[in-house]
Amino acid sequence: MTSALRSLGLPARYVSGYFHGDTTGEVASHAWADVWLGLDQVWLSLDVTHAEQAGTRHCRLAVGRDYLDAAPVRGVRRGGGHESMSVTVRVTSGQGQQQ
Repeated sequence: MTSALRSLGLPARYVSGYFHGDTTGEVASHAWADVWLGLDQVWLSLDVTHAEQAGTRHCRLAVGRDYLDAAPVRGVRRGGGHESMSVTVRVTSGQGQQQ
């Protein structure tokens, strides 16, 4: 999406975060795009996966030029041995949240 917007000459950025589903209550790692529409409109957040503007079900964590700039998990590991990772996400609504 960001590449398509940029090919049209529109400034765009990659956003990573979480998405809260409607029925299952499941929170999933997710990504969407922001496009700059000018000073009057500012940034418009577009979630093409769910065919909607990003809104209250989207929790923004990082913004960058692409996935590498805003990767939710990134690192280097050296050596052998067993490894595992477990993640729990809890999203609550609050007053005065910013995008």
